[in-house]
Amino acid sequence: MWHTTACVNEVLSLKQAILATLHYFDLLDFAPTAAELADFLYGWSAPVEVIEAQLAKMEDVAHAHGFYFLKGRQSLAEMRKERALLNKKLWKKVRQCGWMLSLCPFVKMVAVCNSLAYENVKPESDIDLFVVTKTGHLATARFFMKVLTQIFGVRVHHNKIAGRFCLSFFVSESAMNLEKLAHDFDPHLAYFVATMRPVCGEETYVEFLRVNNEWISRYFKRPLKPKLEYLQRHPIVGVFSRVLESILSIFGSVIEPFLGKHQGKKDTERKKMFPNSKGIVTNKDVFKFHENDPREEIAQDFEQRLNPKT
Repeated sequence: MWHTTACVNEVLSLKQAILATLHYFDLLDFAPTAAELADFLYGWSAPVEVIEAQLAKMEDVAHAHGFYFLKGRQSLAEMRKERALLNKKLWKKVRQCGWMLSLCPFVKMVAVCNSLAYENVKPESDIDLFVVTKTGHLATARFFMKVLTQIFGVRVHHNKIAGRFCLSFFVSESAMNLEKLAHDFDPHLAYFVATMRPVCGEETYVEFLRVNNEWISRYFKRPLKPKLEYLQRHPIVGVFSRVLESILSIFGSVIEPFLGKHQGKKDTERKKMFPNSKGIVTNKDVFKFHENDPREEIAQDFEQRLNPKT
């Protein structure tokens, strides 16, 4: 059995931890590898060799093509195998646009998150980005990122979605601790943090993991492993970005309030279209516009799987 506290479901054995992790990813139609199970193991900590030994003894778990899944869900392994080429295609696009993301002024970190971050894109998927900006400059950073990605035709716009960047989650450095946005039981947000891959801003990313470590430890029993395989460095672009920041800072007391007010009006109009959405937060330190935030539903489904009799 799982032990249920007020805020989180705690696993009591490695077997339960593996099953919990597979159930979570099953909700997302995803079959992880043994190494990914070790990285994202829910409520437990164990090396991959120990996890593989335990998997070999579990009758309710199967595997194919190096991927593990709950018995009866072999289609997930086939699906992941089929999606591998599309994942590579979208990561190639991210690499090609890395310089553009690094050029944006007042941007401290850009990370790929959600489906592409854990290699689970569909043909219709966009590329979700999580952006950390300098405190006091979120509106300016957001404006320039929107303009640059729009100019080069790579931003989600109206019905143009597949393979484009979705700019729906910005926080300032002073709001990097996402616990303030978390629900009492929020495994999806925990996995959001654990699976994201930074494209630029290594120092800020490491600090981001540090400030989120305390609440994340409710879900993962070992420190999060930094995911740096897609990190890019563009020193020349960085120089241009800093020069642009210096110029903009001269007029910062005017530009940031102006852009904040202008964007705020548009955001308010958009929010009216989704009056009941709990995934929309807009203020000077957070812009989170997820009109279809699945966290509550995923948490309920996940908890029901962990405690089917409740």
